[in-house]
Amino acid sequence: MTDSRHSPIIERSTHRTMALNEKFKNKDLSILRSAAQGEYFLDVKNPKLYKKVRKFYENDGVVFSGDALDDYDMMMEQIAIDLETAEVVQ
Repeated sequence: MTDSRHSPIIERSTHRTMALNEKFKNKDLSILRSAAQGEYFLDVKNPKLYKKVRKFYENDGVVFSGDALDDYDMMMEQIAIDLETAEVVQ
């Protein structure tokens, strides 16, 4: 039986070690913001940053599905949420 409180694809730990805006430089955050807004594909334009961000989320407790397109969309949604949250906090 699955726990209905968590999505079967993505599950985050309740304790975050570091926020996205603390982990990455302003230049990278600008690139991430543009990618989350759909201006370009991060995995194509900056694959090194894409891998770093994916690892950041994996270490933060995100469990990806294994489907490249779904995982990309999921990560872009999470980046948008995290950047929006960081802006509200500041």
